[in-house]
Amino acid sequence: MRLAKPRFQPTNRRTLKEKDQSPVGAAEATGSKPDRWGVLMLLMFASGFAGLVYQVLWMKQLGLLFGNTAQATSMTFAAFFAGLGAGSWLWGRRSGLRANPLRLYAILELAIALTALAYFLVLKLFYGIYPSIYGGSGGSMLAIKFALSLLLIFPPAFFMGGTIPVIGQVLIPCRRAAGGRAAFIYGTNTLGAAAGVASAAFLLVPWLGFRMTYGVAVAISLAVAAISWRLSRDAGPGPVHESEQEDAPESPRSGRWMTGGLCFLSGFTVLALEVVWTRLFAQVHENSVYSFAIILMVVLVCLALGAWISSAIARAKTPIRTTVGALMVTGGLLLTLGPSMLMGVTDRLTPVQSMEAWSEYIGSMFRMGFGGIGLVVIALGTVFPYLMKAAESQALVPGRALGNLLALNTLGAIVGALLCGFVMLPALGAWGTMRWLSAAYLLAALLIPYPWKGLGIGARVVGGLCLLLLFTALDPADLPAQGTKRGAAPVTILETWESGDSIVSVIERESGHRGIQVNGAYSLGSTSAYLEQANQARIPLTAFPDTESIFFLGMGTGMSAGAALDVERFPKVQRVVTCELTAEVVEAARKYIPEPMTGGLFTDPRSTVLVEDGRHYLMASDETFDMINSDLFLPYRRGAGSLYSRDHYRAASERLNEAGVFVQWLPLYQLTEAEFGVIVRTMLEVFPQLTLWRNNFTPGAEKVALIGQMKPTALPIPPNTHRAEMRDAVEGFRWEEALPEMVRPEPEAITFFYAGNLSAQADRFEKYPINTDDRPVIEYQTPRTFRKLAKSEKVVWFVGPKLTQQIEDLLRACPVTEDPVLAGHPDSSRRLVIAGAAFHETMVAKSLRQNDKAESQWEIFQRQWRLSAE
Repeated sequence: MRLAKPRFQPTNRRTLKEKDQSPVGAAEATGSKPDRWGVLMLLMFASGFAGLVYQVLWMKQLGLLFGNTAQATSMTFAAFFAGLGAGSWLWGRRSGLRANPLRLYAILELAIALTALAYFLVLKLFYGIYPSIYGGSGGSMLAIKFALSLLLIFPPAFFMGGTIPVIGQVLIPCRRAAGGRAAFIYGTNTLGAAAGVASAAFLLVPWLGFRMTYGVAVAISLAVAAISWRLSRDAGPGPVHESEQEDAPESPRSGRWMTGGLCFLSGFTVLALEVVWTRLFAQVHENSVYSFAIILMVVLVCLALGAWISSAIARAKTPIRTTVGALMVTGGLLLTLGPSMLMGVTDRLTPVQSMEAWSEYIGSMFRMGFGGIGLVVIALGTVFPYLMKAAESQALVPGRALGNLLALNTLGAIVGALLCGFVMLPALGAWGTMRWLSAAYLLAALLIPYPWKGLGIGARVVGGLCLLLLFTALDPADLPAQGTKRGAAPVTILETWESGDSIVSVIERESGHRGIQVNGAYSLGSTSAYLEQANQARIPLTAFPDTESIFFLGMGTGMSAGAALDVERFPKVQRVVTCELTAEVVEAARKYIPEPMTGGLFTDPRSTVLVEDGRHYLMASDETFDMINSDLFLPYRRGAGSLYSRDHYRAASERLNEAGVFVQWLPLYQLTEAEFGVIVRTMLEVFPQLTLWRNNFTPGAEKVALIGQMKPTALPIPPNTHRAEMRDAVEGFRWEEALPEMVRPEPEAITFFYAGNLSAQADRFEKYPINTDDRPVIEYQTPRTFRKLAKSEKVVWFVGPKLTQQIEDLLRACPVTEDPVLAGHPDSSRRLVIAGAAFHETMVAKSLRQNDKAESQWEIFQRQWRLSAE
């Protein structure tokens, strides 16, 4: 059924032409006060602000529910954009049927707020039913996640999609004003979105947490709805448009197809490139919530600038198709130069390692972002808004025309992001993807049928040259996919895998040792550190020898999980389940880490390796284990903070058998004392018994484990064997000759690695906040804290003297003779605890050249060690 042609009020066309040249003219043409335009632009800014806050929080919450895999994230993203596109199309069509479109806008904003509030009720319901449906095949689970994502976020996104078309119906006074006005509205809304990202990342979430930040967004939507409703009471019958008969030539079908196709291409290209840029900048930045937010802000701000530039160009009397072609060729030119600009500002993707002040670090990231991609995004950002000018002949109902274009642009964004992440990046790599996206964009610009004269000829010449250079002198396909740290020893890259969310590489050093890296700078481990990685399984399994089933959250090189399969050391282990988030990491370990070091992880029938979000698996599955062993995670990497949250620990505790233990390994060389305190306080909220264990005694590179138990028990008494060999192991050594790795975790000496009872000193950690999913202190605090400490302290991280002082305080507050964890133990194993503390003090004093202290602590170590062997 076709809609009836709208009836238009007679008007003076000269008056309209004069008035449509300014925002005030637009307001007057609608019969409203001159300041109405400014008020409505503020409302559009606020609407964009709230919209991006919603999106950021939805992506976070659904990542926790469905897992932070690339597939789950993409399903959530697609559901959100599907809602936007559908809303743009439907509400754009309905905007012209309302006598008072401003009232419809108010209703849409109210609907956004109400459906956003309902989101939490539905989310709670999903948390209740999701475990019962978890466990299907990969395809069915993706379908389920997509369906649940649609139910959760499609409704508010659907109403969001209608806001720009409907406000366009309010503010566009005539068809000739459609391009300029629509571009300005779009730019203002996009700038509001950039402000929403900035506020959420830097202010609201760190101060208020996710739920209260979400409440702020809901309050903004309600305020926008209330103000819009109040303004609608004084609004006239709507904007006056020219009659179709007087000045409305029918747009050729080919023209409509061209405009729609370019809208789709614009959305496709921008979102696909955003995926690539985010992945490339992850090689350089810390990949924290802040670095991710900054790149998104750069893209949004530049898109807004592009839209405003387009608004100004739309007022000029230039041929539309020629202008579109020139804008696209300009974007193609900058896309061709883009890889060189990006490599230049990032020093060939060299990872940032500075300890500069927080404000300086943030400033450098912004400079890098704007310098690397800013001009490209601005140029690309002019095209879609200007296409609204190209569609003016169809703009008899502005909201409907605008809604159609937004829907096509959004559809392109969905396809571009998904195709780039799942097909183009794995097949072509980041630079290859950029090359073909640039080529497609330039080719589309050259195929636009604009005249062969003047600007048209120039645009074609430039576009043709860019295409030639793109596959010759400026071909980015051979650029390195990742950079190397300054001063790092040369390595050989054995193989690289590129996916939608990361780059995984296997490197080999001159020594022959191999390691696995993610996004260039982040190491998952190396064969050179085999003993330390094996100790992540050996220490807790030796301390709790009755363990039969163990779950590893995170695989890395596979050496830790593989060590649990050692039949001679751990004969009781019957089941080892390992979860690794990234499939390429599993492939890298399987292919390049020597099988003797992975211990049959990929071949032993007792072993299962899952490509899955480990936290998600523990939350959703019903399997239980005697031990859950959580790998080292850089705390300020985006998403890693949730692995240190109270919500996660509670879910994990429910997957433990009655006497089960949870082992949380911590990289103290990446934590300050504040983060250590937060994690301890958080675990104490869940586990009644919490103890501290060392992995190594290397000053400055210490790793420790927090071992939590729901049922407090004493440690099993170690066997009283090999005492003579233990005594002889240190005879004749002086402290100058001692090495951190000279003592290894054997059953009879396991308490040597025990560092104290944290539960006995719980009040010491009361001053620290609790890390939760709602208040992610770790993820947002760490990048700021260590830079703040770097200004005043030589030792920033919680290593060396800071750690030994902590252990000394623990042993003083709860002496080994009174520690319930050591109840029933003979003096020999208690003495090993004191020996371990003294040995650690010796290594730290030696590294600091405190010779007198090193010698005195070495004497304590030797005395306690000998006595433990008697």
